[in-house]
Amino acid sequence: MYLCIDMKCFFASVECVERGLNPMTTPLVVADEGRGKGALCLAVSPYLKEQGIKNRGRLYEIPQISYLIAKPRMKKYIEYAVLIHRIFLRYVDALDIHTYSIDEAFLDVSSYLHLYHSVGELAFRIVEDIYKELGLTATCGAGDNLYLAKLSLDLIAKKKAPYFHYLSLDEFYKTIWYHNNLKDIWQIGSGIKKRLNAMKLYTLHDIAMSDVEILKKEFGVIGLDLYEHAWGIDHTTIADIKAYEPISKSISRHQILFKDYSKEEAWIPLLEMLFVLSMDLISKNILIQTISFYIGYGYHQDSYHKTFSLDFYTDDFYVIKEELKNQYTHVLEGKIRRIGITFSGIISKNKDPNTLFYVKNEKQERLNRTILSVWEKHGKNQLVIGTALCKESTLYVRNNQIGGHNRE
Repeated sequence: MYLCIDMKCFFASVECVERGLNPMTTPLVVADEGRGKGALCLAVSPYLKEQGIKNRGRLYEIPQISYLIAKPRMKKYIEYAVLIHRIFLRYVDALDIHTYSIDEAFLDVSSYLHLYHSVGELAFRIVEDIYKELGLTATCGAGDNLYLAKLSLDLIAKKKAPYFHYLSLDEFYKTIWYHNNLKDIWQIGSGIKKRLNAMKLYTLHDIAMSDVEILKKEFGVIGLDLYEHAWGIDHTTIADIKAYEPISKSISRHQILFKDYSKEEAWIPLLEMLFVLSMDLISKNILIQTISFYIGYGYHQDSYHKTFSLDFYTDDFYVIKEELKNQYTHVLEGKIRRIGITFSGIISKNKDPNTLFYVKNEKQERLNRTILSVWEKHGKNQLVIGTALCKESTLYVRNNQIGGHNRE
């Protein structure tokens, strides 16, 4: 038996609680006004959500109504997430918890049900503790596997009080099977939905009644997952998730710029992200061979994406910078608002296969270790690269953020 627990409008609810306000009756938006009317709304309070105002919109999209604006405080939200996790630990072991996102988690409660009259009693004890101690409303779905628990949360429990529902397999067949929007179903995005619709498959029932071999031919391994999920089957356990090690790993950084940048101006923050990522390689003792970068423009211009590989593995910022600089010459001029870099083709430095194509710079490695030690002791803004003095730089601001938002 699994629980899937999610905090209702987490960021906005935390901001209401911190102000002594009721999230269910307070119109509040979490957004950084300093970024203008186009600022992204990270969250809206449950009250505003009931009025039809959605998360992830822009400030200018909110109707002309009276509401509070709270600047994002990522450190504060992480503190609350830790407190929530500690409440979970009163009821289940850490090995039976999978943190799905900052405000959502799966709990395997199979071994603990004998202590309670029902799964509902256990769920309500957890969500009541969260409300009494933190003032946050939690929603909870329950099911005999992870998939049913997640669907129970997303499609039923979140909708109305008491914000708990146990979804049995029988109920799944009677109701969820015929839900008419596949995009609402966990792990089915707009792209997969479009491809399924092209195959005349519009509900989970349609998928369950289809030929699994055709699904596998169209979607590969995902096709089998789609078929099994359509029957309410999910063999994955939390132990499986914790034991999983991805075959291919990558690390990346992205940011939305505060204003339109030219191609020349955008090179500065792109270079700064490259430097920080390169230092991540040093701290993690890994090397990379493949680099991808992304340039996102304003309206009416396609984005630019490029991936290239080196002839060797490296963690040397200067080597990677020269290769990136050569590729950056192909970027088109335009009003640039989004940039990103991804490193992939990762191996452990202990398995370094480099040959005569690459010579290690031991002096640079010692310098990098020194930089990391300064960062760890005094903070990243105490030692930065020279571009931080340029007016186009975003380095000081980004170093004071978590996930691209205010770190308070």
